[in-house]
Amino acid sequence: MYVSNWTFRPAPGKHAEVIENSKKMAEFWKKYGANECHLMNLQGADVGSMSFVAMFDNAEGYGKANDALVADPEVQAILATVTSNGDWVRHNLARAIF
Repeated sequence: MYVSNWTFRPAPGKHAEVIENSKKMAEFWKKYGANECHLMNLQGADVGSMSFVAMFDNAEGYGKANDALVADPEVQAILATVTSNGDWVRHNLARAIF
C-alpha cells in the first residue's frame, strides 16, 4: 500500500468549503487510480487541522494518478480555490511495510 497524506488548516469560516473541495478531489483521485480517499479531522498536535488521504496499491499507481491530476484543468481550477480556504501544513508519502 502507498499513501499520500495532506494536512490542511482551514481558515476560519471555511470548513464547509474545505469539505466540498475535498469531496471533489476525492472523486478525481479515484477516477485516476486511488483505491480509497478519506478526509479526517485531526486531534493532538494538529488539532483544528484536517487530513486528506489517498491510498494506492503502490508508488507507481500514485505517480500515474498524480501526473493525471496535474494535467487535468478541472483539478487545477479546484486547487486554485483551495489555497484561499486555508493553509497547507504538510504532505507525506508513506509505503506500508506490512
